[in-house]
Amino acid sequence: MAPATMLEQALDFPRQLQSGLAAGDAAGMADRRVGAVALCGLGGSAAGGRLLTALFAEQLAVPVVSVDTTSLPGWVGEDTLVVCISYSGQTAETLWLWDEAGDRGALRAAITAGGTLAERAQAIGAPCALVEPGFQPRGALGLLLGALVGLLDLAGAVPGAAALLGAAVPAVEAVVAEELAQPERAKAAAARLGGHAVVFYGSGARAAAAVRLKNQVNENAKAASWGGAMPEMAHNEILGWIGCARHGIPAAAVFLRDPDEPPAPRELHDRIQAIVGGDVPTVLVWQGAGATELERTLALLVHGDVVSCHLADVEGVDALDIARLTALKAPSATG
Repeated sequence: MAPATMLEQALDFPRQLQSGLAAGDAAGMADRRVGAVALCGLGGSAAGGRLLTALFAEQLAVPVVSVDTTSLPGWVGEDTLVVCISYSGQTAETLWLWDEAGDRGALRAAITAGGTLAERAQAIGAPCALVEPGFQPRGALGLLLGALVGLLDLAGAVPGAAALLGAAVPAVEAVVAEELAQPERAKAAAARLGGHAVVFYGSGARAAAAVRLKNQVNENAKAASWGGAMPEMAHNEILGWIGCARHGIPAAAVFLRDPDEPPAPRELHDRIQAIVGGDVPTVLVWQGAGATELERTLALLVHGDVVSCHLADVEGVDALDIARLTALKAPSATG
């Protein structure tokens, strides 16, 4: 039975990773020596794809690109593996891309908990990683990421990634245990972020984590939030923070850092933090626990997700409420 609250779903992350890896392994995928991979998904279902390409950049044997548009790029063809990811199996845009990939003659695979996407995959005998149902899509990150890693490892796109992710699970379990033992740490961070527009920054894999965490703050806390990458923000957004000081805009910056940053980038990141700290009063720096960068980045994902759940309490909103999203996706009354 799936956890009931968003906080429980966040803390279920390491178990989900293992379950997702098993689903990917059982999907019926085989090494087809594809020339490229297109990962098609939106919202919570897209997070796993963005994270995979960032977390396992060194393992990528072919180009792997996330697609979040309503049509496939021109390079998708017979030598491309198109992986459609929709937790519900009902995401209209993802189903459009599934059909377009078939028209292009591409090899197709699906990752879903069921629905129309599973039916279409099974109808043509395409590889399909069926993950556990019952979660919110944003609360199923471990399932979707694990399944994607397992499936693409078997496809030869990221050889060795499944073993690396599996080896990192105990470290993530230790992070969850610490969050449970010391809930005041995440609650204190949420208290500092309450009432602010929150911007997350990270470099490398942590840039993808920044986007994931901004989405969690958006959905769980119903609060304005954005994610950006360093050092790119040093060429543009660093000037935008001046406006916060000029107008007294209540904004907060959260920097996702890693102890193994090379010396030159580390110095630049330190300077960026200092500059932003002069524009807004709330600047937080988070580092994940773990022996490897993979483990530490996964730890940041857990901590940030937990903070977003506590931020919902600070803001006085229901973390599970997605009424606005549901209404937006519903067929138009006039159409």
